[in-house]
Formats: sequence, C-alpha cells, structure tokens
Amino acid sequence: MAILTCLPGLEVTIEVDGQRAQEYDADPNEVESRAEEIDFHSIQQQTHHNHLRRRRRRFRFGAASAPAPAPAPYVLKYIEAKPGKPFGFIFDMRNCPNLEDVFSSIRAGTEGPSIYYSCVLDGFSTGKKHVYSGTRDTRYSCTTGSDAAGWKKNKFRFRSLDVLEGSDGTQSQSQSQASKAKEYGTLLVKLYLVGKRGRLVPHPGRAGPTLIDSVCEKDLKGKALDSKVRFDSEPIARPGPGRKRKFVDHRGRPFAVFEFRYRTMEGLYQEAVISRRAVPTLVLKIEKFEDEQEVVDVDVEEKVKQRLITIKQEPEEDSMRQPKGIKREAPMPMD
Repeated sequence: MAILTCLPGLEVTIEVDGQRAQEYDADPNEVESRAEEIDFHSIQQQTHHNHLRRRRRRFRFGAASAPAPAPAPYVLKYIEAKPGKPFGFIFDMRNCPNLEDVFSSIRAGTEGPSIYYSCVLDGFSTGKKHVYSGTRDTRYSCTTGSDAAGWKKNKFRFRSLDVLEGSDGTQSQSQSQASKAKEYGTLLVKLYLVGKRGRLVPHPGRAGPTLIDSVCEKDLKGKALDSKVRFDSEPIARPGPGRKRKFVDHRGRPFAVFEFRYRTMEGLYQEAVISRRAVPTLVLKIEKFEDEQEVVDVDVEEKVKQRLITIKQEPEEDSMRQPKGIKREAPMPMD
C-alpha cells in the first residue's frame, strides 16, 4: 500500500479485477527526480515542522542540529496491468487522524479543512471528489458529458496497446502524440485541501477521454508499455448537484501526490522493476523453458530406469558367499 509520511493513516491502493494490486518499489533516484518536477502546495512543510517547534525551543543556543527537511509528499509505485481486467482506486482514511489536528496551522474557517482527491488516468482527470476522515472511498468510474451531449458513466479497465514503428502523421501530430505519450502508463491520485465549501451548484460538464488505440514506439521514450486505460461507457441520467469549494491554495496545487505506473509483467521485467530471478524457478521453467524441461525430464527418467535395470542384474553380494555353518568334505583320493 502507498502511504505518505505527512498523513501516515491515509492509504491509497489500486485494485485490479477485485484484488489489491501487488506494488513494486521504484528506484529512489527516480522517486526523488520525479518529486522535484511536481509543484506542491507547501502546506506539508508547515505540518512537518509543527511537531518540531517544541524541540527548537529547548535548544535556544543552537546546541541541537537543525531539523531534517520534510520528506516530499510523493509516493511512486509500480503495479502490474492486466489487459481486459477492470480496476479502481481505493482511498482509505479509516486510520487517518483528525484533519484539524494535522493541519492546525491552516485557517480554513468554521468548517475546518477537508480533503478532495482527483484521479488522473493517462493524463485524463476524472474531477475532484470529497473524502471524509474515518471513511473508505472507492472509484471505479467517472462521469462525463453535458446536458446537450448527454451523460455517460465511464468504467476503468486495462486494455492492450499497439506499439507502432516509425511515425504515423505529420511533424506537429508527432509532437502532440509524443507529449501525450509521456502520461501513458500512469495513474495519479492528487490530494487537495479545501478550506470552505459553498452552496449547491449543478454538476459541471466534462468532456470525455480521447480514445487511443496505438502509439509510436519512439514516443514512448524507452518505456516498455504495451497496455493502456480503456473507458467502458454507458449512458446515465443527469448527475446530481455538487458544492462550490474554495481551495486553501489559491493556485489550486495538490499538497500530496500518489503515482502508480502500470506495466504488464513482461514490461516490469524489461524495465528492470522486478528481476526474473525473483520469480519461482518452477514458474520460469513452465513459462520460459517448457520444451527444454520436457527433454530434461525424459533424460532423467531414462537414467533412472537404466539404473534400476542395472541394480536388478547385479548379483547380490550375499549370494556370492558360502552359507555359514555348512561344511563340505574334501574329495577322497583316487587309488
């Protein structure tokens, strides 16, 4: 499970085909580099140093070393994508502390701060959703559409992706595809702090995701990606209203981000996220060396048979000895 240091009770996981996805750690350098690219709302710095204030007061003359910098509010994990299987996001705050205690430095009004989260699938944002402390929330679909075009419920599912050689369009199209391809294979969960929620408003319209069936190999920039997110759409009635909200950060930046990079098992091998040696030997023999294993098994079996035949043919050592307790008379001399 993915856990943040600034909110240790908060857990975000991906569920694939009804089962929690196995998570694989990313390279620490990769995590650090990616975290530096994200523009965070700096509230996590304040919350990290709140519990250090008492410690600072104890050392008025600088005897203690300076407190360590706050860890980046960012988590990166790899998971296995299974083409054709549905998946969803699990947002668990049942063990999360009271937000008013965690974000005590925030002046959010009489309601106190609350958390909204947004799921971003291959660059497509599903919109923000309110989540409460002490609850477990799931998201397996999103709503898109408008009153004019109609409304749809889009369920999340993995699908296979065709990887093409060369370019399949003009230079401008290739540049656009390359830019979009950077976000392929990525599931993001962004957390936002909302200080005040207002009156009810109609559900805002949202354009649906762009369907992608193939991608040029050069646009993947070395990513071993052969799967993508598919949205299974079905018409629905107009969704209910929502509430206006005011973010604590006037720029609307997330204060924390969970990132899950999905690959098929073969893709995880190719990007060296996991080693083939980590897979049980028997599984490897069945999947990768089935023909060779059959030859080895036959050879071993034949050797065993030959050995058994040899053992049966060899006279037992005891049978070569004279029985004890039996005396033989010497032959009589001939006259």
